[in-house]
Amino acid sequence: MSVRKIKKSYISCVGYFKSYKNNKQLAFESILERDFFMLLEFDRDVVSFEEQPLKINYQLKAKNTRYTPDVLVTYKDGSQKIFEVKYQSDLDSDPQLQHKISVLKEEIARQMFIPFETFTDAQIDQIYFKNCVFLYKNAFISENSTMTNKILENINKLSEPISIKSFLELLSTNQTEQLRILPYLWHKIFKEPSLIDMHKKITMSSLILIRRNS
Repeated sequence: MSVRKIKKSYISCVGYFKSYKNNKQLAFESILERDFFMLLEFDRDVVSFEEQPLKINYQLKAKNTRYTPDVLVTYKDGSQKIFEVKYQSDLDSDPQLQHKISVLKEEIARQMFIPFETFTDAQIDQIYFKNCVFLYKNAFISENSTMTNKILENINKLSEPISIKSFLELLSTNQTEQLRILPYLWHKIFKEPSLIDMHKKITMSSLILIRRNS
C-alpha cells in the first residue's frame, strides 16, 4: 500500500493506472511513471510492483531528510529493486539531483539491502512501448473460454509463423466473426507476448510465431 497519498496537481500529470498484474489501480505522478508501469506489465520477470511503497530517513548535505521511492518491483526469483523514475534531461541538467541519487543508492543498499536504480525515458524503445499500449487495451476484456480455447488450439497447431490476418481466416471465413474473435486474440498475445515480435509495429500483417512451451 502506498505510504503517501498523491494529491491533484496542476503542474505535473497525476492519475491512476489500472494494473492487470497487480489487480488494482496504482497512482502515478508523471507520464513517465505511468509509462514505466506499462512496461512492467509486460516484463515476464516481474511478479508485482508498488508505487511509493515506503519511506527512509537519510542525510543529505548534513541535513536529515526523508525519501519516498517511486516504485518497488518484485521479481519471480524473489528479489526486489527500488526505482526512481526521472526524465533523462532532468538528470543531465541537475547536478544536485545526480548527487542525491548517488547518496540514495548507497543509503538504500545500507539500510535495506535492496538495489536502487533510476529509470528514464531514454530507456524506452518507442516501437515496443507503443505495441504494449496497443495490446493493453485488450487486457481487461471479459473471459470467453470457448473463444480462448479455439484460439489456443489453433496456435498450438501452427507449424510455421502466420499473419494475424491469415490466422483469423483459419478460424472463420466470416468477417463479422473475425472481428469478434480479434480482441480475444489480442488478449492472448497480451498474456503471451512471445507470440509476436514486439520490436516491430503490430499490424494485421504481423506474424504469430510458433508458441514456446512454458
